[in-house]
Amino acid sequence: MINKIKKLAFKSISKEFLIINILSFVILIIGISCALNVIMQDTNNPQNIVNASNDIYVQVNRYVQSTNTEVQSYINNLADENNVNIAITDIKGRIIFKSSEVEGKYIDLNNIKNIILNTTPRDGDVVYQVYNINIAGTKYILVTWKSTGMYHNIFRYTSMILIPIIISLGIVYLVSYRKTRYIKYICNGIVKISHEDLNYKLEKKGMDELGTLADEINNMSLNLNNMINREKSVQKFKDELITNISHDLRTPLTSLMGYLYLINDKNVSIKDKEVYSKKSMERAEKLKVLIENLFEYSKLESGAINLEIHNVNIIEIIEQIIGELSIIASKSQINFVKKYSIIKLNLNIDPYLISRVFQNILSNAIKYSVKNSEVYINIVHNVNDTIISFQNLSSRKLFSEDMNKIFDRFYMGDKSRNSHKNNSGLGLAIVKNIVDLHGGEVWAEGNDNIFKMYIKLKNNSSKLTVNNGTHGINEQKKTGFT
Repeated sequence: MINKIKKLAFKSISKEFLIINILSFVILIIGISCALNVIMQDTNNPQNIVNASNDIYVQVNRYVQSTNTEVQSYINNLADENNVNIAITDIKGRIIFKSSEVEGKYIDLNNIKNIILNTTPRDGDVVYQVYNINIAGTKYILVTWKSTGMYHNIFRYTSMILIPIIISLGIVYLVSYRKTRYIKYICNGIVKISHEDLNYKLEKKGMDELGTLADEINNMSLNLNNMINREKSVQKFKDELITNISHDLRTPLTSLMGYLYLINDKNVSIKDKEVYSKKSMERAEKLKVLIENLFEYSKLESGAINLEIHNVNIIEIIEQIIGELSIIASKSQINFVKKYSIIKLNLNIDPYLISRVFQNILSNAIKYSVKNSEVYINIVHNVNDTIISFQNLSSRKLFSEDMNKIFDRFYMGDKSRNSHKNNSGLGLAIVKNIVDLHGGEVWAEGNDNIFKMYIKLKNNSSKLTVNNGTHGINEQKKTGFT
């Protein structure tokens, strides 16, 4: 409850200052009211002296009916109760009864009457009141008097009024000072951030606009830092791309030019020219593949490719790629073995890009598999996703550190970058980019010479049909992963 009130009251600076001003006003009103109440109740106030004197007159007129000795005791009690001096005189000013603090036996009535008529009491003056009374048929004069408050009373009253004013102003000043200091803190933070200290974070204080401003400045600094890092990463990628392209293009291009020079050499036999012509075509084909892969990878990396999602049977795509590569695989004595019995599995994918994924993976499997071996393909369909896996017997020993790098661009796992023809080092990098675009996952596992690759795709309203028969390019029963 308290937290809700804080959020409601201090979520806005305008609300906060409004509440502070209202609180200060209430304190001011209460303080002044209390001060005025004390002033009005002060017995040294001239008006209060007059009121007390009038009350004494009423009491004397009512209860004093004779001039016996009991009257003296009554007069003393009245004087003590009202904190004034009292005297009862005859018409000539001779004192008949008086309170204990009154001295002398005579009062100058004419002088007192002149003071009452001609002067206005000020601080420190004596306030007199004169009344005619009748006791037992005889006329007497009732006189009351008292000194008003001195300058220390004025100071006390002034202080009582000033204290709530000072408290109110102090509250407003403290709140304003705290906000101003926080604004200066934010300004200094902005200066630091503007000097490229993008890791500097502002401390968020409060839930009002200033706290929101500090939070948004931190977010802006973080986003700017990320943008700069991305720019640096892009620039680094461009530099690496240029370096790698120059390296990968130079070797086949130099070789191609060499073979072309030999073909043009008149001293070279027709048979050798045919060999050189074939080699030239191989080098030209490698350049073509490299340029195509570079172009496609650049589009994927820059985000220039938009997915064209369709609900298609992914089994047909896999079967098509297997069919296209079966001739190349048979030349290397590689057999494709399907370990799945699914004949129809519809997924929401980009069919062109996913077919490129399978083509790159199976092409790599053919290039790097031991001759007269198998490439196993399996599909596991779960509730939320589908995992397509590939396994082959690699022609070279695999290491765990290779598994973390094979999806990096231009990584080919050995020092000889051109150990295989038509190899650009971008095939698996393209695979990863396409799978990432589909919100899927791709990873690899290696154990000695056994290489496995997995692709996980989300089902997204998939439809599954299972065939009880056995399917595959190679119908033999193979032992392998499941």
